[in-house]
Amino acid sequence: MKRKFLVMVLIVVTALNFISNISFSQNKGKVILININRTSISDLKEIDSLNKEMDKRGYIGLMNIRGSNGTSDIKSYATIGSGTRAYLSKGDIDFRTINEENDYIYLRRTGIKGKHINNLNINKLKNDNLKGEYGAFLGALGYEFKNNNLSLAVLGNADTDEQNHREICLIAMDDNGQIEKGNIDDLNIKDDLMPFGIKTDYKKLLGETKKYYKNSDLLIVELGDTYRLDLYKENLNKQTYNKLKQDINKNISGYLNEIFKMVNKEDRVYIISTYPKMQDYKNGYKLSYVILFEGDKKGLLSSATTRRKGIIGNVDIPVDILDYFGINSKLMVGKKIEKILENNNINLLIGDYEKTVSNSKIRVPVLYTYAALEMIVWILTVLALFFKNNIPKNSFKILSSFLKFTMTIPFALLIAPLFNFKSVLSIIACTVIVLISVYYLVHKFIKDDLNKLIALGLLVSIGVLIDGVSGQNMIKNSLLGYDPIIGARYYGIGNEYMGVLIGSLIFSLVGLLEKNKIAKKTILIILLISVVILGHPKMGANVGGTITAVFSFLYLILRLYDIKIDMKKIILICIAVVCVVASMAVIDIFFIGSKSHLAGAIQKIISGGPLVIIQIIKRKIEMNLRLIGVTIWSKVLISGILIVGVLFYKPIGIFKNICEEYSYLTKGWSAIVVGSTVGFFVNDSGVVAAATSIAYVIIPLLVIITKHVDKLRKV
Repeated sequence: MKRKFLVMVLIVVTALNFISNISFSQNKGKVILININRTSISDLKEIDSLNKEMDKRGYIGLMNIRGSNGTSDIKSYATIGSGTRAYLSKGDIDFRTINEENDYIYLRRTGIKGKHINNLNINKLKNDNLKGEYGAFLGALGYEFKNNNLSLAVLGNADTDEQNHREICLIAMDDNGQIEKGNIDDLNIKDDLMPFGIKTDYKKLLGETKKYYKNSDLLIVELGDTYRLDLYKENLNKQTYNKLKQDINKNISGYLNEIFKMVNKEDRVYIISTYPKMQDYKNGYKLSYVILFEGDKKGLLSSATTRRKGIIGNVDIPVDILDYFGINSKLMVGKKIEKILENNNINLLIGDYEKTVSNSKIRVPVLYTYAALEMIVWILTVLALFFKNNIPKNSFKILSSFLKFTMTIPFALLIAPLFNFKSVLSIIACTVIVLISVYYLVHKFIKDDLNKLIALGLLVSIGVLIDGVSGQNMIKNSLLGYDPIIGARYYGIGNEYMGVLIGSLIFSLVGLLEKNKIAKKTILIILLISVVILGHPKMGANVGGTITAVFSFLYLILRLYDIKIDMKKIILICIAVVCVVASMAVIDIFFIGSKSHLAGAIQKIISGGPLVIIQIIKRKIEMNLRLIGVTIWSKVLISGILIVGVLFYKPIGIFKNICEEYSYLTKGWSAIVVGSTVGFFVNDSGVVAAATSIAYVIIPLLVIITKHVDKLRKV
């Protein structure tokens, strides 16, 4: 009886599972991805049917277009196809519809029988991709579709009269460079008045679209005309360009109007531009756009890759497509796209984009000015100390004021974004006003120089920690933060402010200890909280920063309690570092699932093996070597090291006297130096972190020395 009952239960469960699977597959629709390459957000309103559809529904976002080792059209296409930043060049692709001749070429080169569309240069493509930084699995999207018995097709090209542009196939191909079906050859017609004398045959393209829509799960379409127009633009005057653009947009509008009529409510339609217009790119507008139509709501796009409202990465698109079909790929580092409801989506996105571009344009000049000013003041102060007997006493007060002024800059750059200015001039004006105001208030209400420096250190360290906990809205928009256009980091506490945090926190805490304003146990609690904020995947999310903080903070604690630091202690510190980082990884992967950089790296190591570790180390070394050669922060760091070395010997005895008078500060400075050293080696841009933290040794030291200038004059 029991056996019959169990059999009946199994039959019912199996039947229900079968029915639910049928129901699930029936509820799922199809996905269409349409590429209108080399267009911008402003162009969308000129495509009438698209503009009308977006008034009713649709989610829009900006898309970072980076590939491996820079940006280009072809890298963005390949990155979308692989879900990881890819490296390749134009000569790596030669997509052909199969015929008797190229079938043999493909077979000869690969040992594999060709399919309907094949990349004859697939082996060259794979070899070149090995030069990339991220170990992309080229053709991952097509590979996952093939392995999950889903079908995809590709339509269209952007060919000119002299060159094939079939980069769209990089999105659709599998790991062998093959695509089972589609049409990339005869969808253009001759038109002597269009760019290169060619235009897309939209009537035929629409027919092919309807045909392949019926028998494909994913349809990828290249419209082509906008790409050709942008390539041809230098040959046109303004009037002719605008006329051609108007004609092309009208044709696109007609095509999209039919697409919106054709699709079902369960379908998903992506409209993207894999790369912005070249003139926009040159003007600093280096993000492209993505529109997602699904359902009847409208809003903005985001993802766990960026954690920024309205911005995603090109690596996210294939992951989101696969997620639609219930597939989770371990080959991709991108994340599922999130839809945020927002009726005023386009206007909000354009406003944020203007702010992002303005920040990006002035970020390097402002930071170079800051770094140069810092170095100049340091060097002038050291020179003044060497020629102290020939320089007026007031000169040292002026130099001391400038030193304190430079220490105000990180805090001013942190809080200036709160005022939400968007144009270049308004951002600069706001930053200058905030900087002067903060300096004035500190100077007015705090008299002692050391107390002023401690206050400035506390302000910026507390500000960074609070911002880290509350979503990093200040750091994300700070000129000393990170740039989503560059795309090296999108969230958390970046290396610039990580260095500032470690340097300012250690200095201000030991400064308070020097003034008997804080207990050592309180310092331990503050340092522990800071490590949690810096390393937590939902807050600071900075792995290298966490390693740096744990190492330098434990070193400081040992020094504060006068514990001798030997090899055994260093090994224990290293073990503590591993335990803290491992804890953060466990929290991320198994509890909150935020999929931060650490979790992503670990999952890549699990799937890719030891080679991934080598790639990560290689990337960090290459980045630091590259930055040492090009960034001004390397000069700041070298200047700081040289100044500390000089002050050990000149003026005679001054460093020793300061160490004796300020014993806790000295221990703090040594911990900052240790942190700078560790930070340099464990971070992609370690030179930046090291330079921003070493300032909290150099500036207080020079201010204290200038305060003792009368004693030095007698030496």
